[in-house]
Amino acid sequence: MQWPVEGPFQRDLLLRLPGTEKLSGIDKQRATNDVWLDLNGLQGDRVADHRFHGGPDRSLCHYPADHYRHWCKLYPHLQAIGPAAFGENLSTLGLDERQVCIGDRFRWGDALIEVSQPRSPCSNLDRRHDARSLARQLAKSGRTGWLYRTLEAGAVRPGADLHLIDRPCPTASVLRVWRGFMNGDISDTELAWLAGLSPLASEYRTRFRQRLDSRRRQQDQGALF
Repeated sequence: MQWPVEGPFQRDLLLRLPGTEKLSGIDKQRATNDVWLDLNGLQGDRVADHRFHGGPDRSLCHYPADHYRHWCKLYPHLQAIGPAAFGENLSTLGLDERQVCIGDRFRWGDALIEVSQPRSPCSNLDRRHDARSLARQLAKSGRTGWLYRTLEAGAVRPGADLHLIDRPCPTASVLRVWRGFMNGDISDTELAWLAGLSPLASEYRTRFRQRLDSRRRQQDQGALF
């Protein structure tokens, strides 16, 4: 299976977010030539805060273009938004968080990439678009997008299609993982499954494991008294 791609998008110069002194690379621009993708991301794509962006489990951000119609209805002043408006490196039609699974491997240009985690929306979205609670609405709705890790570096040309190569975890949709992350009442069985989902980024698996361990300690303490 394959999908046409809008992108790649990148930002080689950090800009200040409106009304702040905070620098951000969220305002991506369409590349006009081939771009090299390596383990840390697209060459020339600047990252302001490496604690939350970039790195081996976050080399690319993908946001479905299908979602922009929803945000235009919710925030009427955003009628002009489209691909790259939420800081993504690539965008597609016909792929969303229900369909894409953790561990999915895609060929994009000459590079091989793997879905590693849901995207965690941040308040930079609110500031960039002057849209109060936009990030919170993304999180609540599950329209988060997702991130990739790069398995094989390679050149990506503008307009290169996205080809699905392998789906080792067909039940591990991005939406399922995100709902597990947001829902404090999921079962111990689900938490254990998420903690053991090997293609999932280590940050997420650690969070799920900590929650499960905390529950078990409370259960053990309750049994003593």
